Amino acid sequence: MNYRTLGRTGLRISEIGFGCGGGAALMIGDDRDLQRAAVARALELGITYFDTAPIYGNTRSETNLGRALGALGAKPVVATKIALELDQLDDIPAAVVASVEGSLERLGRDMVEVVYLHNRVARKRAPKPDVGVGALLTVDDVLGPNGVVRGLESLRKRGLVKFFGCCSYGGEMDVLETVIDSDAFDAMLVHYNVITQTAWLPAVPGSPVSDYHGVAARAAARGMGTSVLRVLEAGLLAGNSREAPTPKLDANRARAGTLTFLQDGDATLVPSAIRFALSNPAVSVVLVGITELGHVDDAVAAAARGPLPPGVLAKIEAARLADFR
Repeated sequence: MNYRTLGRTGLRISEIGFGCGGGAALMIGDDRDLQRAAVARALELGITYFDTAPIYGNTRSETNLGRALGALGAKPVVATKIALELDQLDDIPAAVVASVEGSLERLGRDMVEVVYLHNRVARKRAPKPDVGVGALLTVDDVLGPNGVVRGLESLRKRGLVKFFGCCSYGGEMDVLETVIDSDAFDAMLVHYNVITQTAWLPAVPGSPVSDYHGVAARAAARGMGTSVLRVLEAGLLAGNSREAPTPKLDANRARAGTLTFLQDGDATLVPSAIRFALSNPAVSVVLVGITELGHVDDAVAAAARGPLPPGVLAKIEAARLADFR
């Protein structure tokens, strides 16, 4: 396992992170033996970063991860999240504190290294964002005197949290730039994969791809760590998409179909997709959702093969500029 630094936090973490999200299913299920075995295998192979959230399985992910780590006597780096609802915004700092205290209790920990704001940001509040969870927040909700950062800072003073993160998967990117430039956050969750590269590179004109306006490049330039989610595009690059059919999904499936040259003897695009993300030196950690025990070994084996060769990256870039057509 190789290790990278999570931006200005100084935390050295495994370049593969164990994703405990609901889509991957393992950590929100009932098979405690399998959960413990998968976590144990990840630790054995050098994975030191685990990503969870209260919203995953309605708190089950945190509870199950905490149980498994406790049974193993392990204390890796754990990142969890806050997702505030509209009816919690009268006293945002108190809601932030209550959320993290609940997470710590479920995880069985005295502190967590990173807490990400799971809410997206925009010009106006809304009950739900375009994608994601919780309410849509304004910049003042995040940075203002009654905002998220105030609650996080109170937790840090108590020694319950070390570093703060935000999310770039959804919301309004020009508004998110203000949050990035505030330097209040140390890391960011980034939607990035071989067919969706706009968190770092400009979108191809006319492309149906989600356009993140280079926010990850902006964040990394300010010293923020970047935690990559959807490296397999919710299973699409593994040939088993979990998402309901939409025009965007159909477009992405067609785009992925032009990348068969990456398989090079592999059964799926999974190894190359992981290696592609790790080829970006500004990526701090690639989160891989774990559904079964073998997924741990597969992710680590892909990372062990190293970044993709320059010639392959050049072919990917040519495909991107042609919008994978």
